[in-house]
Amino acid sequence: MGVMSLGKSRSGTKEWVFQRLSNVAICLWGVIFIGLVLTLDSATFSDWKGLFSPTWFKVYSSITLVMVCLNSVLAGWQIGTDYIKPTCVNRFYMVAVKLVSLAYVAFGLYILWIVS
Repeated sequence: MGVMSLGKSRSGTKEWVFQRLSNVAICLWGVIFIGLVLTLDSATFSDWKGLFSPTWFKVYSSITLVMVCLNSVLAGWQIGTDYIKPTCVNRFYMVAVKLVSLAYVAFGLYILWIVS
């Protein structure tokens, strides 16, 4: 059920390393974003659109968004296995976590690449 699982073989070490690396990438994105926002002269729509217009920032934001999704699925799996004991409820919970994560990645990528 974990993010890194293929079939029935899982590695807790790989999942732990993935969580740490994705958290570093997410924090780094936040620092870059805050730095870019602080350099804005004004807060108009065109300025915000210009903030997200460079291809490098769109690509890095997309990668970070996918990492956030995978990180949330992994966190949901950890919560589900630790605190939700009935199997049918746990399966429903995991499907909901995966659907919500997939939805915000799809919506976020749509906003990054189509709208902006």
